[in-house]
Amino acid sequence: MLRNHDLNLLPVFDILMREQHLSKAAERLNMSQPAVSNALKRLRQGFDDELFVRTGRGLKPTQRALDLHAKVAPALVQIRSSFEDQEFSAETFSRTIDVSMNHAVEHIWGPVLMREARMQAPNLKWRVHPDYLDEIPVRLKDGRLGYAVDYTPMPEDHFDSLLILRESLTLISAADHPCAKTGVSLEEFQTLAHVSLVRRFGIVRSQNSRRTTPLEFLLGNSLPARNIALQMSSFVSIPEVVAATDLIAVVPTRLARPLVDAGSLVSHNLPFDYPEIEVRLYWHKSRNTDPGHGWLVDLLARSAATLAETNN
Repeated sequence: MLRNHDLNLLPVFDILMREQHLSKAAERLNMSQPAVSNALKRLRQGFDDELFVRTGRGLKPTQRALDLHAKVAPALVQIRSSFEDQEFSAETFSRTIDVSMNHAVEHIWGPVLMREARMQAPNLKWRVHPDYLDEIPVRLKDGRLGYAVDYTPMPEDHFDSLLILRESLTLISAADHPCAKTGVSLEEFQTLAHVSLVRRFGIVRSQNSRRTTPLEFLLGNSLPARNIALQMSSFVSIPEVVAATDLIAVVPTRLARPLVDAGSLVSHNLPFDYPEIEVRLYWHKSRNTDPGHGWLVDLLARSAATLAETNN
């Protein structure tokens, strides 16, 4: 029964789920670590479950904790909003925003986004996480992530989304590469040495799914074979490597543009058709009742539109 539970423990549970680390949760709650440990002990007794298992990296929630938080988190958002001034002010908006995106999007979009954010909401703090984290949908659901920027889809029954960027791909080579003036034929695309990304394995969208490059995602099994001589951890480093070697690569057009404009790289059309990349902003539906959510989505969308305008 409800009266048998201490509802004051629920905000502690919420922050423990978001931080999954005892000392970080204590800092965020402005409580001592022993006090948070005691609260966790009482939560375990109240729900008759361990809720969190200690690991070398912090606290791992049990399935019971994940299920519980999915119900508790939206209710806490509504309760907090009822005590907040309904006159939302970006200037006084104070929160830590956790968002995931790949390194190329972070590199291209990050400066524009942060300039807008710092001008309008200087009290916001941001944590940008890589897009290859395990279980991104689960992290969005339990609050460890607020938003995810991705080109791979998420289930519509749990998440809302907004298209924020369209991106094309370009084939690049060094300015002194033999194909710099002639372009790259399909046969050459298949035989010349490429740079690509290291494939990452993990639970990303479903059990045992594999994170792929945009080109692999767009074309799947119809992607022509490639002679991959070098695999790197981030798109951001690839243009510089291509400019210094005889390697070629397929990268987002905006990422290559500075070195193409500087004359270090030559941009080529791909020798086959492919659809544009659609980059979407995702969030769990429970966020729609948060007073600051609408403003944040608008900020993210407007800064992405600014990026698109400056690159046209």
